[in-house]
Amino acid sequence: MRVPLATASPLLAAVLWTGALLVDPGPLAPWSVLLVGIGLLTMATLAVIGMIIAGGRWALRLGVATVVDTLLIAVIRPTDPLWYVALVASITAGALLFQPAVTNRIRKLPSATGPPPRAVLVTLLLASTPGTIGLAAWDQPTAATVVVGLTAPLAALWYAKVLPGGLYALRVIWPLLAIALAPLQPLPAALVSLLTASVVLALAWQREVGVAFHPPREIAHAYPIPPELVPREILDAADLDERGHPR
Repeated sequence: MRVPLATASPLLAAVLWTGALLVDPGPLAPWSVLLVGIGLLTMATLAVIGMIIAGGRWALRLGVATVVDTLLIAVIRPTDPLWYVALVASITAGALLFQPAVTNRIRKLPSATGPPPRAVLVTLLLASTPGTIGLAAWDQPTAATVVVGLTAPLAALWYAKVLPGGLYALRVIWPLLAIALAPLQPLPAALVSLLTASVVLALAWQREVGVAFHPPREIAHAYPIPPELVPREILDAADLDERGHPR
């Protein structure tokens, strides 16, 4: 399967902007740089994988959101040669994502066998939380901000990998942690923490989110049939005669 390089353009832009922040973070505090970098790379990686493997519409939208986030960083970071290189990468990525080489790979309708939309949405929301809360607490992130930001993608991974307790982590542990730590954060980050936790709670308790984690099981039944009704190729493969006896 041939994969167009255009699908990887958001990841390239995210890598360049993360490197640019490491060289010169501008007004961002060191912990904010960590959160923003993790958020950008996580979003871009999920977008690229989703476009290549699943052809998901959500992946294309996440790629566009990643590019928009990089442009926000361009506004607050001082200009230098690396800034111009990263900006060109962001603009190029934004243009490439709408080229036929990429859009033709995207499903026009949701996959019949894919996860429910709400299950995808709550996972992507948690994956993007580090970048969001890192920008909100750009100059004074606290330990509580870092904890909320770093545990959000872990909760998403816990749920997405269907690990034991993953649904409980999504519905109870992370939202309560984000709400409890909100008073210990600067006001913008506290608002992001509370708002994200509220949305996660509203989505996580939807039935389809639980079904995605514990899909219903169907019990199959086997019914014997006379050997003469079994196709000849099946008898030959099982090395049985016409009466169903071993040869």
